[in-house]
Amino acid sequence: MSGLDYHVSIVRLDDARAIARTREHTLTLNVKKGDGKVGFNAAETLMAAFGTCIMTNVNAISQKMHLKIDDAEIDIHATRQDEPPVIIDMSYELIITSTEPREKIEELHELCIKWGTVTNTLLNGINPEGKLVVRSLE
Repeated sequence: MSGLDYHVSIVRLDDARAIARTREHTLTLNVKKGDGKVGFNAAETLMAAFGTCIMTNVNAISQKMHLKIDDAEIDIHATRQDEPPVIIDMSYELIITSTEPREKIEELHELCIKWGTVTNTLLNGINPEGKLVVRSLE
């Protein structure tokens, strides 16, 4: 199976902030529960990844379809359950401004979801595998 590998590392800076790094880019993340002053929290980061995936495909697929898109916006809403903590509902509104026929924009929307890495991951689910590494300060 061929594919593309991704790598992101996240380093805790203090009780409130962490920095995510990939390639030469950084993203400040909020890691203090109940406080969103310093950046996106984990749920918001997930929602942003979902929206970014759709927007990336709006750009790429509209070009392949030779569609003129004047503007695109995504508004995402999620509901979190407290115990156990889980996102139980997520909905979005993709707002496209274009003079193209509605049928073509609807097809674009379907293809954006069908061919999105993050959209497919969320729709199909994965079971991340992990391991703990403990470093001693001694």
